[in-house]
Amino acid sequence: MEHQKPSIKPIAYTYGLYLALLSIAGLVILYVLNEERNWILSGISIILTIYIYYYGINLFKKQNANVLSLKDALKVGMGMAAIGGIVAALYAALHYGVIAPEFMEGIREKAMDDMLSQNPNMEGEQLEMGTKMVNMFTSTFFLSTMFLVSSLFFGFIISLIIGAILKNDK
Repeated sequence: MEHQKPSIKPIAYTYGLYLALLSIAGLVILYVLNEERNWILSGISIILTIYIYYYGINLFKKQNANVLSLKDALKVGMGMAAIGGIVAALYAALHYGVIAPEFMEGIREKAMDDMLSQNPNMEGEQLEMGTKMVNMFTSTFFLSTMFLVSSLFFGFIISLIIGAILKNDK
């Protein structure tokens, strides 16, 4: 009897939402602690992220009669990364646009100060162009887009490694 391959969607949605919740929790904790970064939180987040990818890909393998190709591992992982990245990006837009807009303003001011300290003679069109660039790179849209892109990039790398470890084409 032919084995039917399970659907990737339920795993991608479930574990993608877990990834999004992890990212959202990280943003909320940093906001509550009033910090930009926290190395301990980052380390814990990386470990939990790898665990979530591992668990999701391994669950697909178990549901697929213990068979996993690298292609299927990447499909599951990228599905999880896409769902997690989209939800986290939407929350990041809300977080930096409504909840903590002062954070983005602080980043923007620091970037402008750095730009002007490196180029004190900047004026006119050059200053206007520099200001536009700083505003673009410190916008909530850009930050949210980077959340999604980084989620997809790291999701691909982690899924590739986990897929290579768990691979079983029998």
